[in-house]
Amino acid sequence: MPAAFLSRPMARRCPECYAELPDDAIWVCPTCQYTLRTPGSAKAGIVFMLLGLALLGVFVYGPENLGLNSGIMPTELANLTIANFPLLVVGVFGLGAFLAAAAALKIRSEQARVAAA
Repeated sequence: MPAAFLSRPMARRCPECYAELPDDAIWVCPTCQYTLRTPGSAKAGIVFMLLGLALLGVFVYGPENLGLNSGIMPTELANLTIANFPLLVVGVFGLGAFLAAAAALKIRSEQARVAAA
């Protein structure tokens, strides 16, 4: 093989439309606006929402049945956690929804920026 062929970097292509991607295309394909990468905050948001659903299952089971008063944590902290468990469930799920929405807005703004260019 010729040396020039081996030294040339391989062109990146969009998996949707197979157009060659410029070096500055990180999030969105400039040709078809396909999302190339998912932001990390979206992945973290999904994890937090799944954790919120798991905590909701614990809430249905009963947070006082978790064994928090068994000596693992101080009694006052265990009682405070049990008393405020609904706020914990809503807070964790809400944080996940906020992170996922922030990632969606980032992708949407990148799509708008690429469409305007």
